[in-house]
Amino acid sequence: MAVAQISVLSSDEINLVHHRTLEILGRTGIMVRSPRALDLLERGGASVDRKAMRARMPESMVKETIRKLPRQLRLCARNPKQDMVAPRTGHPYMATNGTAIWVKDMETGERRTSTGKDLRDFMVLCDAVDALDYVWPIVTAHDAPDRTHALSELAISLENTTKHVQGEAMSADEARAEVEVAAAIAGGSEELAKRPIFSVIQCPICPLEFEKGSVEAVIEFAKAGIPVVSMSMALCGLTSPVTLAGTIAVVNAENLASFTISQLAKPGAPVVYSSESTAIDMKTGEIRYGSSEEVIIAAAVGQMAKHYGAATMVGSFGVGLAGEEPGIPSGPEELAFTAMTCLSATDFASGIGGLDQAKGAAFEQIIIDSDIWEIVRPSMRDVAFDDLHFVSELIDTVGPGGSFLNVAHTARNMRKELFLPSTEKAELYSSYRLDRDKMVIVLNARKRAKDILATHVPETIDPSAKKEIDGILRRYRT
Repeated sequence: MAVAQISVLSSDEINLVHHRTLEILGRTGIMVRSPRALDLLERGGASVDRKAMRARMPESMVKETIRKLPRQLRLCARNPKQDMVAPRTGHPYMATNGTAIWVKDMETGERRTSTGKDLRDFMVLCDAVDALDYVWPIVTAHDAPDRTHALSELAISLENTTKHVQGEAMSADEARAEVEVAAAIAGGSEELAKRPIFSVIQCPICPLEFEKGSVEAVIEFAKAGIPVVSMSMALCGLTSPVTLAGTIAVVNAENLASFTISQLAKPGAPVVYSSESTAIDMKTGEIRYGSSEEVIIAAAVGQMAKHYGAATMVGSFGVGLAGEEPGIPSGPEELAFTAMTCLSATDFASGIGGLDQAKGAAFEQIIIDSDIWEIVRPSMRDVAFDDLHFVSELIDTVGPGGSFLNVAHTARNMRKELFLPSTEKAELYSSYRLDRDKMVIVLNARKRAKDILATHVPETIDPSAKKEIDGILRRYRT
């Protein structure tokens, strides 16, 4: 099989990144603001300075971590037909953007703070959109109590889609409560461990710092068999060196450190190597999603993940990230790098539906991004190179100067071999020239989103599970 993919590191450079990463972990170390996690690291062989809350990991410890990593990962869904398995060949599994703080109201057009009702509607829409393989809680439920944001968002998401949900937790207590919620749906904690219907993104604080609540949540999730996505969010020149080599080494170190904590908590714990790292705008200090640096970092750390045999989530996709209004790419950089990180060695990707550098979300953008992803992803499909697909005998039969259009083989295989775009969608997007045409595209997307919300009913969870979840939420909020 052959797959379109960006690679930036040679085999020698992969080994060099690994060597420099070992230097960082062994000499500089990581800051871990949790006595519990420091105890775990010390028992595993790390040198721990408790006053500085710093752990330094020898090469042998990192090597043992890599040895324990699972070689296959299954992210399950309420509907088993929507399970995802890594490593993945071809295009990555795709998800929404996550935990935006505002939403573009479809009725009023205003930008406003998002609520739990917005999240429910987004999940219903995402449940119906085929281009999405799994979901993040795309907006924050600001009407939930402060300490239960992530738990409430996980519950809302699991109840309103049958797809795999990727959440987060800010403490060990919240992690245990999330496991309880998912176990109520899965049929118990043992069944949940066998079929994890949710996973979590737990971000180190770049550079090289692990916050107490988050790292203790990682330990709880590892013990429960819940996959942990260790998303490094390095920013070149701010939280990581301005050099790409230095940033890549920091990202690699943060992922291996997170993996080590998970594997010490439970050998073989499911983990995903992840990065959403990019540069900052040196003029404004803002994050620059969609930059050329993001593409290079994603490709390089994707190669590092595959070097270790780890599942990967290093791809981002989203055409509205630069603006506050729904639409399609408006600038050359945004257009050029819309999908390029998805050409890295990644099993999972995300970003659909996001606006304003991922701070906002819009229902229309879900539809528009999904349409464009359906056009982009065929370029990442598997291409077979074998006797069956070389069709040497057919070439010999047609011969020089012949035509393959009228042979039975073409008619029989064209839908399997060629991407045949929707004529209706192609006409809609090919008309994009002026602001008037952009408005047509957004209005069309709005109508389609409203139609789905008016007609689509996700498969409900068992009433007894719903009752149990409500009880967990009440108990955790008190």
